[in-house]
Amino acid sequence: MIKENQTPINKEELKKLNQILQQLIDSNDSLEFRQPVDHKTLGLHDYLSVIKKPMDLGTCQKKLQNSEYKCVEECLNDIQQIWDNCKLYNGPSSWITKLSEKLEKSFKKYVKNYLPLINIPQSSIKVKKVTEEVVQEETQQTISHNEKVEFSNNLKQLNPDQIGALVKIIQTSSPSAFVEVNKERFQIIIDNIDFDTFTKCQNQIQSWMNGEEINKKVKI
Repeated sequence: MIKENQTPINKEELKKLNQILQQLIDSNDSLEFRQPVDHKTLGLHDYLSVIKKPMDLGTCQKKLQNSEYKCVEECLNDIQQIWDNCKLYNGPSSWITKLSEKLEKSFKKYVKNYLPLINIPQSSIKVKKVTEEVVQEETQQTISHNEKVEFSNNLKQLNPDQIGALVKIIQTSSPSAFVEVNKERFQIIIDNIDFDTFTKCQNQIQSWMNGEEINKKVKI
């Protein structure tokens, strides 16, 4: 049943919601948000205890195509849930949280452009009550264990040219993380990579996964 303050999904609203979702899915920043979080493979054993309502762009698109949404607001709230989940689980300093915040801004811009009469969903993650632990995390800008594992796994998928580009970034920005064993072998000590360099490397890996060519200039 549609409530008085809710907007039924007619043909025009359906078209606009599909456009919003497709633009988000097509974004180079949305790779991590297009499918459900594979918490088992990633070893995120506490994911379902922290995230009560998992959501992703692909699931939203399927629900929209299957007419599972009764109103526009229900679909938009599910999309907002994606960004809220990411921020809640990964914390404010994570590189993937920063990606979600970027996508959230784009999402709200699309809603404003396509559905100007609809109230833009608000994040359920409140920043007013910040604990001492979170303040300390933001100050130190720490890298989580899960991020280090993901980074290590991503390195194994890179080709030699891409590895070389990352080594150049690390040698320049975080030299203590690079150890030359001999002329043909080296080690990257992830624990010694500072937060800014780690984020820079993750963003570069992300761009390669999204199809960017290695011959494009790598920012150091």
